Amino acid sequence: MHASQLSRLRVFFLSILAALGLPSPVLGFCHQIEVARREFRPVATAERANDIAIEWFGHSTFQITSSKGTRILTDPHGRQDLPWPSLPQHIVTTSHPHGPHSNIWMAKGTPIILEGLTPAGENWRPIHMSIRDVSVYVVPAYHDKSQGLQRGKNAIFVFRVDDICIAHLGDLGHHLTPDQLKMMGKIDILLVPLAGGMFTITPSEAREVTKQVNPRIAIPKHYWGDEAVEVYTEGHPNVKRVQGRTFIISRKELPPPTTIAVLWSGQR
Repeated sequence: MHASQLSRLRVFFLSILAALGLPSPVLGFCHQIEVARREFRPVATAERANDIAIEWFGHSTFQITSSKGTRILTDPHGRQDLPWPSLPQHIVTTSHPHGPHSNIWMAKGTPIILEGLTPAGENWRPIHMSIRDVSVYVVPAYHDKSQGLQRGKNAIFVFRVDDICIAHLGDLGHHLTPDQLKMMGKIDILLVPLAGGMFTITPSEAREVTKQVNPRIAIPKHYWGDEAVEVYTEGHPNVKRVQGRTFIISRKELPPPTTIAVLWSGQR
């Protein structure tokens, strides 16, 4: 049996356990728990206990690493002109089945594959579970402003990692509704696309979505060139440009809303 099939079977059984109320490591979710935050301090490598690392590989691909070493790979891109992760992954998520967001073969090891949509993209998967020391769930959304009639559905993934709530918006194509914001919960770190036009919300719309979510940190993704970032950050009082594509943060170091952290200056 292929590794991805085994991973899907494991997800199926984890879902059954959750539905029956049987033990699988049960953690809190971001729509259930409020967490404390303080000062933001980017550094180069994980050096302290209870830190998480967020590394951007371009496009919508991030590797999120918990303090216990659990690695989550989001929307693997598959492009040869962008870096690829070198370490084995434990969890891989895909927001929709478009090629630049669903190259699960990028991931080394035998990770659990969490696909936000069914194979043809016709429906969202009911993902709401705990894996290792991470909680993860899907919030249904769309790739466009016409409820998927143009470009289909999109899955927002929310992770709770070391009491930090992270939302990966995938290829969000619209402003968030009150119901979606409620389902997401209190988000600490927002990974927000800026591609605009045919691909995602525009940089200006991304600025408005960021205000809707009101995260502690917002990280722009899925853009080409600095112009999109300039539009997104225009007039914002707290923008930090991180040297390199990785930063480390712990719960107690999270700032008040909202710091925009711009990672990396290579191709997107």
